[in-house]
Amino acid sequence: MIDEQHQTFFSIANELEDLIQNGAAGKGVLLDEVAKLGDYAFYHLGTEESLFDEYDYPAAAEHIAAHDAFRMKAEEMMNRVRDEAGDIRDLAKETADFAGNWLMNHIFVMDKQYADFFLEKGLK
Repeated sequence: MIDEQHQTFFSIANELEDLIQNGAAGKGVLLDEVAKLGDYAFYHLGTEESLFDEYDYPAAAEHIAAHDAFRMKAEEMMNRVRDEAGDIRDLAKETADFAGNWLMNHIFVMDKQYADFFLEKGLK
């Protein structure tokens, strides 16, 4: 389930990158896609945190602190995109790059730490 969510997240980030590269998408479309990316990221982090709680993951506090730092930065970036009066392509790209890079690092470092724990609990 978590891996599928990671794939969906990257798919949304790639859609946003494609819209930015294409150059034809207007501000409304880019705003919608940035919001979709942020909403999905927050949904995914909530899913992980629910599993931490349900299975009493011992490193939950550290992991959730990383999620909270991401949430704060992502919210700040999404607000900048929403508040921008001009062309938001650069801000949208910055947001997509930040989210994609953060998640990639998060998966390969922090999420790897819980993989064995959840497998031992019977989650796949």
